[in-house]
Amino acid sequence: MCAMTQAAVGVMEEAERGGWAVPLAVRELIAGGVAGGVAKCAVAPLERVKILLQTRRAEFRGSGLVGSFRTIYRTEGPLGFYRGNGASVARIVPYAALHYMAYEEYRRWIILGFPNVQQGPVLDLVAGSIAGGTAVVSTYPLDLVRTKLAYQVKGAVNLSLRESKPSEQVYKGILHCLKTIYRQNGLKGLYCGMAPSLYGIFPYSGLKFYFYEKMKTHVPEEHRKDIIPKLACGSVAGLLGQTITYPLDVVRRQMQVQALSSSNLVKGKETFRSLAMIVKHQGWKQLFSGLSINYLKVRHL
Repeated sequence: MCAMTQAAVGVMEEAERGGWAVPLAVRELIAGGVAGGVAKCAVAPLERVKILLQTRRAEFRGSGLVGSFRTIYRTEGPLGFYRGNGASVARIVPYAALHYMAYEEYRRWIILGFPNVQQGPVLDLVAGSIAGGTAVVSTYPLDLVRTKLAYQVKGAVNLSLRESKPSEQVYKGILHCLKTIYRQNGLKGLYCGMAPSLYGIFPYSGLKFYFYEKMKTHVPEEHRKDIIPKLACGSVAGLLGQTITYPLDVVRRQMQVQALSSSNLVKGKETFRSLAMIVKHQGWKQLFSGLSINYLKVRHL
């Protein structure tokens, strides 16, 4: 990650030496995008397993993390861990960049529009929530594609399970998936499951920024700019935000794959009705299936 980020910074510095002034917003966009894309590649195997657990893919029920890794390797080989990762990277680059840049812009606009507003955690909560919603709406179709591609398990027919279908490989790639969804369901189909995303991203983004700024106030003034306290505060803030909003992420994933799944549990239902149905038929623990993987991701990034 550091090498690619440094390379991006090097290109910007070279452009500036050549007389091309790179605006701060563009530098933020590039730095945020590169860092987000590389980070997503690093945790792609964990993300694939998490999606399969959240959506209750038959081959992975009760397998756990290690068992799921073994199943993917046996049926799809090493590349199976990165199925759908192309869509994830294509999304996370603009998502991370937009989220970071929009947060700074919204925060600045609020301060300029309301000069008497108190700067602190509450301001960060509002700006972070709006920035998160903006990033989600702008990039959601790629998130939908990432989930659908990751849900497809190559070789599932050979496992002889009840939910295995001869036509498992419905989508052949990112563009094929986008075209197929649009052809079958129109623009609305590209935003299937976005409601729980917005319900989740607004409080998650806001809570993450809020906890981060709140925890920084407990760091001694002379250490607030040090990298270790910043990383620690960011990791804990992300973990707390993810834990609180995680059930909505499970609902979103199940809505996204409803056309590929044999279950009609959430089909045609709104967010909180789907949440209740999952608890009733799959148990409350399903709402937190794969959450430990998120903890691993936060810990290692």
